[in-house]
Amino acid sequence: MVVTVQLRSRVQNYSGFAAFFMFFIYILYSEESDRYYVGSTENVESRLNRHNSKMVTSTKKPVPWKVVHTEQFLTRAEAVNRELAIKKMKSRKYIERLINARKDL
Repeated sequence: MVVTVQLRSRVQNYSGFAAFFMFFIYILYSEESDRYYVGSTENVESRLNRHNSKMVTSTKKPVPWKVVHTEQFLTRAEAVNRELAIKKMKSRKYIERLINARKDL
């Protein structure tokens, strides 16, 4: 059985009985500006391409960006809540601890 799902003018086919959507928070890093950016998306690779193609206003100047951290969630709401929690910390040290914790696993 193939399930076809229409998402924002994008069609994806999923084999099996149920389609599970994953949402992500991601942290990007720009060496040029020594800056981090936190966001959420359904497709990290596609979103990174948009950042590096200067299609995102807040990340236009210091390209290229690279993904240094991701976290996966079952719902968009969970991902957005996590993104906002990270941004609310307003702490470079907190972001760097998240990144380093993943490297230690």
